[in-house]
Amino acid sequence: MAQKPAMDQEIAIQPESRKTAASSLAFLRRPRWLVSIAGILLLIVLPMIYDQVFGFSSGFQLHHVSLIGIFILAALAQNILTGYAAQPSLGNAAFFGVSAYILTWLCSDLGQPYLVGILVAVLVSAVLGIVVGSPALRISGAHLAVATLGLVTTVGALLNFWDTTAGRQNYDLSNLPDFLNDDHMLYYVIFAIVAILLFLSYHLLRSRVGRAWVAIRDNETAAEAFGINLTSYKLQAFVISAAMTGLAGALYATWATTASSSMSSADQTIAFLAMIVVGGLGSLVGSVLGAIFVGFLPLLLGQLPSPMSIGSFQLQISTLYTGIYGLLLLLVLIFFPSGLSSLGSRAGGWLQRGQKGEDAND
Repeated sequence: MAQKPAMDQEIAIQPESRKTAASSLAFLRRPRWLVSIAGILLLIVLPMIYDQVFGFSSGFQLHHVSLIGIFILAALAQNILTGYAAQPSLGNAAFFGVSAYILTWLCSDLGQPYLVGILVAVLVSAVLGIVVGSPALRISGAHLAVATLGLVTTVGALLNFWDTTAGRQNYDLSNLPDFLNDDHMLYYVIFAIVAILLFLSYHLLRSRVGRAWVAIRDNETAAEAFGINLTSYKLQAFVISAAMTGLAGALYATWATTASSSMSSADQTIAFLAMIVVGGLGSLVGSVLGAIFVGFLPLLLGQLPSPMSIGSFQLQISTLYTGIYGLLLLLVLIFFPSGLSSLGSRAGGWLQRGQKGEDAND
């Protein structure tokens, strides 16, 4: 009888401890602000880490990381149009190439300031998005995909014709500001732009516009019945995606100090689609993860020794890069059909099941 109060006290404490454990688990499942702060701090100190690790070649290595930032912008633009607004457009590579050529033309041939070139290139991409998006809204599904892919092929041919008539293979970008010639400064500029656009996109997708896109994606007929102007919101998605892709293209020309007609090609289109499919459709985190995977993986494969010696047998790894790359993409899609962004929800599920197991054992 003397032990009963102690037992009652233990029973009374258990609900409170479970509530605390549940709140801790919820914190672990959704640490968005903590992850964001950690990511920003990592981006700030990454050049310093590279200086210590790579020494003299740190600028060269950091240059590759800057490319990932450009890919994040391109993936984010593709995800807004395809993942959120559900428009299966394959035309973003056209905006990517046109913007790079406009910037190079203005800065190299006309001697305009770099900032003017960037603004005009993004504006031209947005206008091109209106021109392309308006007639494209009359079709949907596979028809839209084929039509926009035709745009990419046409633009690539026109850019190649421009290069051929000018007697060049690539369109070299000159008249860049001095600070952009420094790999460290270029890195900070690119990722500052990436951080700002991720922040703006996060709030845009939670605004009335973003909710309308999701409604159109989930059920176009129901969205129209609730008074959503399908034409207006789809066109907004085209314009915003085109402008962001144009900015990515201009930054790519800055990064490479050249523009090439290959920027508007089927290969580039496939790369953009691979980023959002691997990362996760309709996910900002998926845009980031997909760009990192698609952008970094070839760089990591390039670090493998070639030829690789296995006893007396020598294997030319360099000839297998494309096959290894494709195999890894296939494995990701098999084990993570919803994209790498689903890792967070899976981890939360594992933690929750583990917590339930501990509660059952108690």
